[in-house]
This record gives sequence, C-alpha cells and structure tokens, in this order.
Amino acid sequence: MAKFGKIRNCLDCMMKAPPFKLLSKSELELINEYRLEVKYNEGEVIFKQGTSLTHLIILNYGLAKVYLEGTNKKNLILRYLKPSEFLGWPGAFIDNRHHFSVAAVTESLACLININIFKQILQQNSDFSLAYIKNTSEASIRRFDKLINLTQKHMHGRIASALIYINDEVYNNNTYDLSITKQDLAELTGMNKDSAGRILKEFTDSEIISVNKNKIEIINFDLLKQISEFG
Repeated sequence: MAKFGKIRNCLDCMMKAPPFKLLSKSELELINEYRLEVKYNEGEVIFKQGTSLTHLIILNYGLAKVYLEGTNKKNLILRYLKPSEFLGWPGAFIDNRHHFSVAAVTESLACLININIFKQILQQNSDFSLAYIKNTSEASIRRFDKLINLTQKHMHGRIASALIYINDEVYNNNTYDLSITKQDLAELTGMNKDSAGRILKEFTDSEIISVNKNKIEIINFDLLKQISEFG
C-alpha cells in the first residue's frame, strides 16, 4: 500500500528534474506547497491509464515502468522512469486523462506535482516552458525509434535492442540485477514471455550474455549491437 508524507523540500532537493532547475525560489515554493510525496511498493500502480490527470510524477528513488494497456490484457512498455527524469503528459493539454499507466518496478518514492500549478508556471516562465517542450520532443523521437524496433526488426533484434536500452539507459552498467522480469522484457519488445525467454537462452548459449539467477551480464556487446541494428 502506498504511504504518504512529506519529508523533503523542493528548494533544497538534490533530485530535481532538469527543467525544474530553471524555476525561481517562489515558483519552487509554490510547487512544494501543493506537492504530494508518496512511497510505493514494488508492483504498485502509480497512475492508471484512462483516469483523471491531476498530478505529474518525478521519482526521488526507485524505478517505474511506463506502459500502454492494450486489449486482452496485453501491455506495451514504452520506457522506464528513473529518479530525476521528467515524464511528459500529453493528456494534460488535451482531455486531462492519463494516456498510459505508470507502475513501480522496485520500491519507489515519488513526488506528485499538482497539474494546475504546473500549467500556471509554464505560462509565466518561458525558459521552463522551452525545457518542457524539449523534453516532450525528445520523448516523441524515442517513441518513433521504438516504432521502428517493433515493426521492422525480428524478435532477436528487438530483444537485443531492449538489452542495450536496459544496459545503457536504465542501469548504465554491463552487469546488473534484473528487477525487470521476463514478462516485462516481453512487454518491452512486443512479444510473449516464452519467446523472450527462448531468445535470452539463445543469447546465453551463444555467450553473448550470461544469466545467473536475476543477474545479467553482457559479454559480447559488439555482437549484441550488430543483432540490434540488423536483426
């Protein structure tokens, strides 16, 4: 169950997302006044697709997944959200609804920013607005890249791309404890769990990666990159 409280202050927070570093003292104080601070357990849903959009999220610690809920209970993971990263919310300017879901992958602490206060500051701080536009534009480019991965790559290429993404952008380490499950890996690549597991085993047998319980190590990064590019 999510736990509530507020033990930090936006003024001295060391985990600000880059756009928020452009805010004045009074703007940070305004955000802090209406901000919620919530602790989530592993697996808890933070935002549900289709519900009313009242707050934005920034993680203080932990890891969360951003995903689309499709038909027949099939999900597509768009990306993972790490501390200090800022997530764009297109529904905030269209219909005030969440157009994707967000769930905690590990125990996480999140700051929830009031959407009305956020919009107010966007209107009065042009540097902050430009930073937000840049952030959402970069997110759109990443979605275009993901569309190419899902529609033009074979399954081996999709798994290779996902492993590189997890290595470079989620953990930033060639060896990591995989709190991301095989089901998550399947949902990240648009395939079923059995297919994802089979390809992981092929990569292991080919000594491209090694798997020891939940620990994955990329052994042959160059070959994995080739499979990602030409798979």
